[in-house]
Amino acid sequence: MFTVMTWNVENLFRPGSSAGPGAQAVYEAKLKGLASMINDHAPTVVGLQEVGDPVALGDLVDLLDGTWQQQISSRPDQRGIRVAWLSQRPIAASEEVVAFPAPLAPVQRDDQVLSAARVGHGRAAVVGDGRV
Repeated sequence: MFTVMTWNVENLFRPGSSAGPGAQAVYEAKLKGLASMINDHAPTVVGLQEVGDPVALGDLVDLLDGTWQQQISSRPDQRGIRVAWLSQRPIAASEEVVAFPAPLAPVQRDDQVLSAARVGHGRAAVVGDGRV
């Protein structure tokens, strides 16, 4: 079975950064909670939103059961957050995506009908190795 989990990890930064938690204990509790949920559900892949520090992603991966491949977007937004994939299977290729692909139209962003044809930060698209 192939299962997918997606999660907004809400500004995953290490302590000491401007967007990170004020205390190491708070950071460790957050990581333990995230890891516990991922380990309990044991998905094949996990899509993560709002990953700040790539090192913080590594701290999370260190707490996960099994062996995880990771791919993180190299295009953070103005806050320094990005998206990432974790996979129990090999990641054969990845691509940065910033523009909405055809035939998607620009998306309305607010009540003033401002629209966007590009995302605020890069999206990491990944391809598995083809194994089921």
